[in-house]
Amino acid sequence: MNKAYNQTTDVAIQQLVNNLSPDEPGCAYIASFDDGVTYKGTVGLESIEKKVPITTKTIFNLASVSKQFTAFAILLLEQEGKLSLDDSILNYIPSLGAYAEPVTLRHLIHHTGGLVDYMELAEKEGISDKDKLTAEQSLEHLENYQIADFPVGTKFEYSNTGYFLLSLVVEKASGKSLREFSKKCIFEPLNMNDTTIVDGYPTNISIARGYSKNEQGAFEIYESPWEHTGDGAVHTNVEDLVKWGQNFATGTVGGKELVKRMGEVGSKTSSAGELIIDNEDYAFGLSIGETFDSHYLEHSGQWAGYPSHFMRFLEEGLTIAVLSNYEDFDSEEYAVKIAEIIIGKSAKK
Repeated sequence: MNKAYNQTTDVAIQQLVNNLSPDEPGCAYIASFDDGVTYKGTVGLESIEKKVPITTKTIFNLASVSKQFTAFAILLLEQEGKLSLDDSILNYIPSLGAYAEPVTLRHLIHHTGGLVDYMELAEKEGISDKDKLTAEQSLEHLENYQIADFPVGTKFEYSNTGYFLLSLVVEKASGKSLREFSKKCIFEPLNMNDTTIVDGYPTNISIARGYSKNEQGAFEIYESPWEHTGDGAVHTNVEDLVKWGQNFATGTVGGKELVKRMGEVGSKTSSAGELIIDNEDYAFGLSIGETFDSHYLEHSGQWAGYPSHFMRFLEEGLTIAVLSNYEDFDSEEYAVKIAEIIIGKSAKK
């Protein structure tokens, strides 16, 4: 892999977005080596109504790419002795009820907790993603449900509930909201000055408008006022995500040992010694990438009109991020294609 700046590489990456219109929602992308060699670009508008173009400083909703920050916050608090990954969730949220007693923070991190998805419960209440929904309402829905989807630790099932509850654990263990804790302990020390967690609406933060297409093929605003944190709600730009990526090498926040743990996957077996059903290589808010002959961490996100993708190639010291404000944009596909160009290998299916 050539880590020196290469204009041919830059042009090839730019051509990936050449077919996109400058007058529609679009994306920002960045691919940056820790030594400073960077390829970045944008296409499209952060606001169709105001005709404001996207820049690499434009702030997007990361959706589920946020989960790694929640997991990192939990590890920081464990490092401080404020919690243990083997604590029951009831130590922090006793109102969930006795059925959740066996569910530990570790189960929630690795998606083996078995708790119902709070989004399903909202849907049953007739609440759509365009309606207002507070964290308190969803916690009440969970408290009223009292039925596990499956026995804890026996199956992998991707869970927004798990990471939403972990944000409440951070609050109980630290005395600060996840927004406040992340700002003080993660974002500010890494100089991620454009990064924040939005935990209430309306917000005065300047964010790219999110869009979808209606049945007539016209763009319309598609955003959600849900106020949950933990499973989503980090808002940032591609430039700040590079600073986050570099911390995987430097350990500026947390130290190198803790940062290394971010890539440790959950157990392959249940407490009874049986293989976990449908298990995936899921670490701390990050999946283990398998499509290149490289060890890398990644996560995608999709919420309302915001698709996102983050990749961190550990040995190469390379961070790739693609953020968009159009529901049907495939951020993961673009990120993988950028990686293919830079690494010089096709992704294995």
